[in-house]
Amino acid sequence: MRAVFVGLSLMLIFAHVLPLQTAPTRWAAPDLVLAGAFGWGLRRPDYVPAALFVLVVLFADLMLARAPGLYTALALLSLEGLKARASRVRDMPFSVEWFAAAVAIASTILLYRIILAMFLVETLELKLALIQITLTILCYPVVIATSWLFFGLKKPSLGEVNALGQRL
Repeated sequence: MRAVFVGLSLMLIFAHVLPLQTAPTRWAAPDLVLAGAFGWGLRRPDYVPAALFVLVVLFADLMLARAPGLYTALALLSLEGLKARASRVRDMPFSVEWFAAAVAIASTILLYRIILAMFLVETLELKLALIQITLTILCYPVVIATSWLFFGLKKPSLGEVNALGQRL
């Protein structure tokens, strides 16, 4: 499943950099790699190890012309925070999981924007950043549903263990 995560992320990054439209748009695309990583990290933390996530998001930073490493570091902090809460969110309804992911998505993107602004780096308009946050949060259930339908990603049941015998 780790290879599936990397493959899906690379396909999403590739689709994002395709020159399908040459005119500037008035909206920002959702960050589906971030939504997918947070969803997979909340449901199955072992499928998204930190080192693999860093490599994928750092590659995305380079391909999408973001400040290399900054977005990666913020996303990693958010992912690890979500993974730490994964066992508590397991028994909660989907709305709690969605809210936790929404807070992580919003904080990652807004902190990235604030840090870039502190160093006087030109960033997206605030309106575009808010659109990206909103679209990413709204796409989260779609990402989870797609992962469940096509890849069988589900929350671990109580007492389920990984290959090493550790509780999930």
